[in-house]
Amino acid sequence: MLRALSLSVLFLLAVVIALAAGVTGKWTGPMEGTGADVVLDLKSDGTVVTGTMSDSEGKPRPVTKGSLDGGKISLTVASEYQGNPITLLVTGTVSGDTMNLKIQTEDGAWGTDAVVKRAP
Repeated sequence: MLRALSLSVLFLLAVVIALAAGVTGKWTGPMEGTGADVVLDLKSDGTVVTGTMSDSEGKPRPVTKGSLDGGKISLTVASEYQGNPITLLVTGTVSGDTMNLKIQTEDGAWGTDAVVKRAP
């Protein structure tokens, strides 16, 4: 009984560690209808996600708020468009080395979808 309980605890610990590192790395993929790629360089520490998202000119923009809840990711990115500051909201799901994302401006005036994959 004690052995089974110990194995269960070790298994749960391994799952928690795997989920914590689940989005750490560089992710790239095309944004639908834009002809541009999205590049995310992320690090997760528990449920907190930090990092950058590169804009269309390749300039990294900071993730100001990021979270990972199981297979769901949510990021807020401080960006810029034509010299004006904008906030991008990125939401989606993580499955292994693939993320399905919805990227939109905070006011909802613009949005697109992207499927990004973790770089090897």
